[in-house]
Amino acid sequence: MLSNYVGEDLFLKGVSLYLKKKLYANSVTNDLWEGIGTATGKDIIGLMDNWISKIGFPVLTVTETSTGIKVRQDRFLETGHAESKENETIWNVPLSIISVGKDGKAVHDKQALLGEREQTFELDTSKPFKLNAGTVGVYRVLYTPERLSKIAEEAAKDDSIFSLNDRIGLVHDSMALSKAGLAKLSSALTLVDGLKNEKEYLVWSGISESLAGLVSIWWEHPKIVDQLDAFRRDLFVPLVNKLGYEYLASDSTDTSLLRTCAITQAAGARDEGVIKELQSRFAHYMKTGDDSQIPADLQRVIFAVAVRHGGRAEYDAAVQVHDKPKTPTARIAAMQAMGATEDPELLKETCKFISTKARDQDVVYFFRGLGINTKARRQLAQYFKEEYDTLSMGYFSTDKDREEVVEFFKDKDTSKYDQGLAQVLDGIRARVAYIERSTADLEAWFESRPKL
Repeated sequence: MLSNYVGEDLFLKGVSLYLKKKLYANSVTNDLWEGIGTATGKDIIGLMDNWISKIGFPVLTVTETSTGIKVRQDRFLETGHAESKENETIWNVPLSIISVGKDGKAVHDKQALLGEREQTFELDTSKPFKLNAGTVGVYRVLYTPERLSKIAEEAAKDDSIFSLNDRIGLVHDSMALSKAGLAKLSSALTLVDGLKNEKEYLVWSGISESLAGLVSIWWEHPKIVDQLDAFRRDLFVPLVNKLGYEYLASDSTDTSLLRTCAITQAAGARDEGVIKELQSRFAHYMKTGDDSQIPADLQRVIFAVAVRHGGRAEYDAAVQVHDKPKTPTARIAAMQAMGATEDPELLKETCKFISTKARDQDVVYFFRGLGINTKARRQLAQYFKEEYDTLSMGYFSTDKDREEVVEFFKDKDTSKYDQGLAQVLDGIRARVAYIERSTADLEAWFESRPKL
């Protein structure tokens, strides 16, 4: 962020001055700021002090005026608005505004600096613009739903002024701000919907992580999950159709990663065509012992889909891979797949397997498979209660769940994991609030969205 604000050449010159001055001596943070300040002629100590000495980072709220924009800064908290005692810090925020000039080309203002709670900046808001160009700043930006929609429209263009890093940042910011209750979730989904023709893996990775996270939060709301899955299918199945299932030596790393991401998301969203394709590959392996149709990149999702949508035969095949794996990755895929079954009896077998046969270092893989599987979460929690003194309930999302966790631990010594337990309870509280605040918004957005 600092390098972008002062310019890379001057930043590196300042670092060089600092290194030469302190070559054989101890140093403190301000010595570095002094070096960069000497090179740039700016008060870098004053600029950077709160970024280093204070907890947290800001969220910038952007509203439009007749002559430009008004920007307000507040401390960002994942749980929402900070109370006054937590919202005292004023950061010096390089706004790094990218916009369109009179010639139609991108204009990048790196000198705009927010050093107060609120300031106004002149800007032609009739043209596309965005703060935190390149997503180099350590802050989030909150726009009005109307402005975010316009930004999404510009970001979707092949010749957009917004870079790959801009698009990645937009996805992560919009989802984080909606989770914190600072923006509507529907605005974030509108942004994602507008990026459906995106070509870059890193943007799709952020989208897939965000949508899968929503499914995980609303897991006990079947209608919402069905709508989210339909949305995921709309986004990812076209990518699967475009990229196919074969990994070629000529593929770039990003192409391979995007293929894996798209297939995994489409399978998770229960697309029939993708599921049948993955099942057929596992069936060939079960019949012949030949795993050539199971690319290493798809090993985990193929195993999980086969067991989730299969029965005893597929489950036993996964157990056999666990017992006699060809590779360590195959063993991991098998362990996670054993947690993917939706058969209650097979889930009991997985829990028993963990207690009697799993190595200590492998337990995490079983738990990961069970935790992802919404059909197993209640059983997993009960298993934890019966088998362990510690408990992880990071997937739960009701007040009743939180009360049960508190009740479970009230007579136990939690001194060794009190911080972790507090984070779990805060997480449940945040998910409860997210669901209460955003369910109606989600339902309305899906209702109004054109059906493909």
